[in-house]
Amino acid sequence: MDLHTALVFAVWWIVTYFFIVSSLVFLRERKTLNTIPKPFEAMPQISIVVPAFNEERGIANTIDSLLKINYPRELLELVVVNDGSKDRTAEIIQPYADNGLVTFINNKKNQGKAASLNQGFQAAKGKYVACIDADTIVERNILLKTINYFQDKEVAAVMVRVQVLEPKNWLERIISVEYNLGLGFYPKLISCLDSLYLTPGQFSIYRRNVVLELGGFDRQSIVEDTEIAYRMQKSRMKIACCLAASAYTKVPDNIRDFYYQRKRWYAGTLQTILAHRDVFFNKNLGNFGMFFMPVNYGGILLGMMLFISTLYLAAVNFDAVISRLLLIRFDVRPLISTYFTDFSVDPFRISIFLLLGISPFLMNMIGSYIGLKTVGENVKDNLFGYISFLFFFIPYQILWLVCVYVVLFGKKVKWRALM
Repeated sequence: MDLHTALVFAVWWIVTYFFIVSSLVFLRERKTLNTIPKPFEAMPQISIVVPAFNEERGIANTIDSLLKINYPRELLELVVVNDGSKDRTAEIIQPYADNGLVTFINNKKNQGKAASLNQGFQAAKGKYVACIDADTIVERNILLKTINYFQDKEVAAVMVRVQVLEPKNWLERIISVEYNLGLGFYPKLISCLDSLYLTPGQFSIYRRNVVLELGGFDRQSIVEDTEIAYRMQKSRMKIACCLAASAYTKVPDNIRDFYYQRKRWYAGTLQTILAHRDVFFNKNLGNFGMFFMPVNYGGILLGMMLFISTLYLAAVNFDAVISRLLLIRFDVRPLISTYFTDFSVDPFRISIFLLLGISPFLMNMIGSYIGLKTVGENVKDNLFGYISFLFFFIPYQILWLVCVYVVLFGKKVKWRALM
């Protein structure tokens, strides 16, 4: 068996394994995926921290959204941290502070998002603290739906379903499908295995004392919302996912912004994995150490290797293809006649290798369709996004390869705001 064939078998096995486990979890939990725990007898005080850097275009919408949240006003505190913005962000926030609607921390010098979050947590008075990006809005009942998860004393944080705010162009429609699955359906299934690996910055809520005991968010990390989730898992704490609550956020609407966003995400994830590599196959961490980490990131690694192997074989065979075309003087009409007019199929001659290559695509298609239906999305309304997402594994592989290079060679990754 050559390397390429071995990689095909390995990718097929790991995708199939993940699909089977996900399917079994879905079948077991399908009736309770959108269930909300019983409410507290007495509502606790909650603080919401909004870090902002050059967010003049969206910060007002975010604050207005938070002021409309359905929660007793005397129990809700808004803390906005301007992290040395060079635009009109501070000027927009100031009137809210003057009217006593928000606690305003105005840094003159940029310190980074993690440092701003830590400032917010230090200033916050609530027992529970939510964090929200300054380009995000939330539904009115988001706190009433999420706070109840903390009745389980082992729950340290709760994430919500993240959706794209008003997707318009082709890229936003594809990302909309990705978010509904990758920041909604699948995190909910993974949370059922106590293996949730992130607390999205778009909106997550934490036990304040847990974050402070862990030393706050890592100021050196460019994916602080993922890094702190790893430390929570290593401390044997639970991270819950509330599929019934949603936050709506802006996403890249062009390839340039998409590239820089994912470069930060994936490079930061790789840096976090290297810093916390002791979680892999760690029996003490349960499903997180023994299932999610090796299967998810093992699958990504094998996928990259298969992608490289496929490109190599294509390059090696390119010369042979050109030579054959030269022999027939590039007259491809006989080939077209053979392959596009003869639709007969002999099932006994279908290669097992072909089936192994196609089956992961089919499993992704089935899982994505079920996931979208489960979160209440009408696939027909975004059929383009659904079909395109199925083929998006190609740019994903390229992005992961770029980020492997970035991390291995110590290239600096900067935070870039969406244009």
